Amino acid sequence: MSKEEVKNLIRNIYSVTGVVIAFVSAVILWYVNVGAGWKKGYMGIRTLITVGIMYCVVYYVFARMYKAQKIGMYHLVELAFSQTLSYGIANAALFGAAFFWFHNFERIKVTIFVVGYLLQIFLISCVIFVLNRLHARFDEPRRVVIIYGNDSYHQLMDKMKSYSYRYKILGCYPQDSERWKIRKALEDCQDVYVHEVETHIRDWIYRYCMSLSIDVHFSMDFADINVRSCEVSHFFDTPYLRNKKTEVTWYYPIVKRGLDIVLCLIALLIASPFILLTALAIKIEDGGTVFYKQMRLTQGGKIFQIYKFRSMKENSEKSARLATENDDRITKVGHVIRRFRVDEIPQLFNILKGDMTIVGPRPERPEIAEQYEKEIPEFSMRLKVKAGLTGYAQVYGKYNTTPLDKLKLDLVYINQRSVMMDLRIMFYTVKILFIPESSEGVAEGQKTAMATKSRE
Repeated sequence: MSKEEVKNLIRNIYSVTGVVIAFVSAVILWYVNVGAGWKKGYMGIRTLITVGIMYCVVYYVFARMYKAQKIGMYHLVELAFSQTLSYGIANAALFGAAFFWFHNFERIKVTIFVVGYLLQIFLISCVIFVLNRLHARFDEPRRVVIIYGNDSYHQLMDKMKSYSYRYKILGCYPQDSERWKIRKALEDCQDVYVHEVETHIRDWIYRYCMSLSIDVHFSMDFADINVRSCEVSHFFDTPYLRNKKTEVTWYYPIVKRGLDIVLCLIALLIASPFILLTALAIKIEDGGTVFYKQMRLTQGGKIFQIYKFRSMKENSEKSARLATENDDRITKVGHVIRRFRVDEIPQLFNILKGDMTIVGPRPERPEIAEQYEKEIPEFSMRLKVKAGLTGYAQVYGKYNTTPLDKLKLDLVYINQRSVMMDLRIMFYTVKILFIPESSEGVAEGQKTAMATKSRE
C-alpha cells in the first residue's frame, strides 16, 4: 500500500471508531435508563437499534461540522475538543429524548449519563492519540506551488509557513513568468494556489493542472462570490449563469427574528450569573463603569449604540483603533472576558431591541468603516443585512484577518444566507469560543486590521 492509501485507511478507521463508540454508548445509556421496563413493553432490540442510529446521526453531523474527523490535519487538543462537543450535543439530545420518554427526570440516571460521557471522551482521546501518531509516520507536507498576481501573496505564504507540517512551498512564481517554468514547477507539486492572477492566465493554469490531476485553489474576487449564488439558465441551447435578483425565502426573516428573541431570552437566563460576576469583577478592579456604549453601523448604514462589558481602561476607546496583541489599555479582567467573549454578552440586549441579529456581519465603527472604504469601496456591501453577534467571518476567520478577506467571507454569507446556515454558524461559534487564535489582536503599530497591501 502507498502512504496515501495507508493514511486514508487510518482516517476511515478513526471515523468508524468514533461512530462505533457513539452507537455502543447510546445503546448502553438508553438500556440502563429504561432497562427495568424491558419486560413491560417499554422497549426492545429494535428500539435500542433505532436509538443508537439516531444518536449516531446527531453525533456524525456535529463531528463533520466541528472537523472532529480530520485526523492528521489538526492538533490533538483541537480534535479532542471537537469530539467533546460532538458527543456532548448528542448526549444532550439523548437526555432530552429520555425525558420525553418518561415525562419526568426522576427515572433518568443523570450520573450514568455523566459517567458515560466521560468514558466517551477518554476512549476517543486514546484513539486520537494513537491514530494521530500513526498517521504522522506516513504523513508528508503537501507540495505546493504559488502563482501570484500581486504582492499580497506574502500573506498566504505566512499562513502556510505557520503550518509547515502540512505545506511545503516548492516555489512562488509571478503570473508573467515564462510558461515553461510554471509547467516544470507544477509537474512536481500536489497543490497549486492561484492568487489574484488575470483571468486568461487562471484559465490556462486550470486546464494544465486538470491534465496533471493537480488540485487547484483559486483566490476569490467579488465576481466569484456572486457567481456562487447564480443558477444555470437553460432557456437557450447555450447555458448561461443567471444572477437572479431574488431575496431570501419569505419565511426566513420571520424565523430569524423569532430565533433571535427566543434564543436571546434563554441565553440571558442562563448567563445571568456570569453577567453579575463579570459586572462585580469589573467594578472591583478599578471602580469604573461596568458597561460602555459605542456607535456602530448596521443594515442600510443605520448607526446604533452597541452595548459591551468594559474591557479597557476608562476613556481608552476615544481613539478609533483596534486592540493589539499586547494592548496595555486592556484591564486584567478585560483579558479574561475577551478571551471567552464574555464582553459580548450585553449585545443580547441589542438583538432584543432589533438593532442586531444573532448571525450577521459584525458591526463596524463608522470612522473605521470609512477608512476601509477608501481602500475597499465594496466594504459597504456588508450593510445589506443587519449586523450580527457572530457571523461567517467570525467562524472561518480570525480577529486579525484582513478587512478584504473578512468582507469576502461576509459576502459569502449574505449571498447564501438561510435558516440552516444560521444554525450551522451558531453551533460552530460554540467551538471557536475556546480557540485562542480567533481572538488575537492585530500586530503592534497597526491602527486597523488593514493589511499593508490588501488589493491592487
